[in-house]
Amino acid sequence: MSEPTPSPLVRAVGNQLRRWREHRGLSREDVGDKTGFSGSAIGAFERGERIPDGPAIRSLDAALDAHQVMAVLADDMDQEEYPKKKFGELFRLEAGAVSLSTYSTGVIHGLLQTEAYARAVFEAVVPQFSEDEVERLLAERLARQALFAREPAPILCFVLDEAVLLRRTGGREVMREQIQYLLEVGKLKHVRISVLPFGCEEPVDSDGPMTLLETPEHRMLGYTEVQGESTLVSDRKEVNPWLHRYGMIRMHALPPADSARLIQRRLEEL
Repeated sequence: MSEPTPSPLVRAVGNQLRRWREHRGLSREDVGDKTGFSGSAIGAFERGERIPDGPAIRSLDAALDAHQVMAVLADDMDQEEYPKKKFGELFRLEAGAVSLSTYSTGVIHGLLQTEAYARAVFEAVVPQFSEDEVERLLAERLARQALFAREPAPILCFVLDEAVLLRRTGGREVMREQIQYLLEVGKLKHVRISVLPFGCEEPVDSDGPMTLLETPEHRMLGYTEVQGESTLVSDRKEVNPWLHRYGMIRMHALPPADSARLIQRRLEEL
């Protein structure tokens, strides 16, 4: 399936940015230095791969002395949405995220999966992937985990439903390795892993898994995937309820230290 193209407004802003930059004889890095963005971020804005919000547009206009040609579009860009169904878009945004908050129910979140666990997940998909497709998807999933070592470090918060720890995805040895990996990753200073226990009596997780992502422009996005259909939500009014739901889930989840002890007990039971 081909990726949707940027909207006409996003393309127009990207083209204006590129033309003003070239007119001023500036490189992408030069513009980035003036506005606090990286050169690669400026390139992503120009190509329509990232959507600058209103303040970013005004900052870019001022840096390029664009005579308000770009700034007049700032309010409209604040309302611009990423396509609701855009495969792969989340992963591009994820790589540059300031923070990421997730809740997982059926399987452990992809960023936390070992190679063997991820392989078991991909090989169980119906209809089945070919061997080449499994290898491609596996390489992509493991490459995403470079996020853990990125500088500056993003804030990464994971809430796991206790059920994902009890399900022996891939078998006993695969699950033992996976749980050991959770304990190791959970020790990183910028990573928080919590477990929503079976003992939680509030149905706070009734809407299923979710991911909340904060962009470098501090824009909050929501992402969910159900039965192979992915949805990326960027409208602020739509994302706000997600934030409230995630807050309730976090409130009822065990603190990281207690979660680590629960995860350790599960490892000993295997």
